Amino acid sequence: MLDERGKKKEYFKAGAALFLGLAILSACMVILGGHWFWEKLETYHVRFITVKDLVTGRPVKFGGMDIGRILRIELDPEDPRYIRVTLGVHKDFPLYSGTKARISQKGLVGDYYVFLDLQQEPGPRLEPGSEIPAARTMDMQELAAVAGDLLADVKPKIDDIARNINGLLSTENVELVGRMLKQGPVLLDETKAAVEAFRKDWAALAEKGQTAVGTLDKTLARAETAVGAVEEELRKTLELFRAETARAGKVADALHVSLNYDQEQVEVILANLNRTSRDLKDLMSRLKERPWQVLRPPREEGR
Repeated sequence: MLDERGKKKEYFKAGAALFLGLAILSACMVILGGHWFWEKLETYHVRFITVKDLVTGRPVKFGGMDIGRILRIELDPEDPRYIRVTLGVHKDFPLYSGTKARISQKGLVGDYYVFLDLQQEPGPRLEPGSEIPAARTMDMQELAAVAGDLLADVKPKIDDIARNINGLLSTENVELVGRMLKQGPVLLDETKAAVEAFRKDWAALAEKGQTAVGTLDKTLARAETAVGAVEEELRKTLELFRAETARAGKVADALHVSLNYDQEQVEVILANLNRTSRDLKDLMSRLKERPWQVLRPPREEGR
């Protein structure tokens, strides 16, 4: 039977064990609940359309490194269509503009976590409390569902292709291809003969064409020479015509001057003839009236 001192000792051991158990239990609850009070974290926010099976306390990774953990998941108070996830990132870890967040999974059936990825040239450093853009990703289940839908859409087309291939490889088509293959060498020989004949005809035509080109060159040379001679003769004829035209102009000018002078002389002669005619007419009339005045002309007064 224990004495008073032994009882106290046993009570102390039981109390210490209870306290240690409670401490261990509290620590496990804190750690498993994601409440690590000794960490210095800076908060950032991400808005996802869906968080899948993401829970608080899950890690936040960047390039494979654990840089923090998820602190809170809640409905976005500004837009209820989104779910806002608050990330706790180690205080000394820098994040830059251009970083995007997506929900990833460990393996095929592992836990979900938030993966940060710098997808473009780094910009300014993000301040604590900033919002990190979310990148849309699909997990394996979504990929399997999409793959199933794609296969359902593609299956009729594959069936059509299979039917067309079966029709193409029918017995009649195979026999027709066999006959074509048998006749292939004959067709090749005929094609070669036609090509050789065409080459010969083309060579003959080319030779005739060269002869015709030479004749045409000679004809053109002769025509050019004739045109040059005609041009020279025309030039000389034009020069002579111009000289004769100039001479004719001078003669016309001289004739015009002479005609003007002769016209003036003729006018003077006509005036004299007219005056002489008047004088003769006056004399004849006087002779008829007073013929004696021819013998004895009248004297002037005062003489």
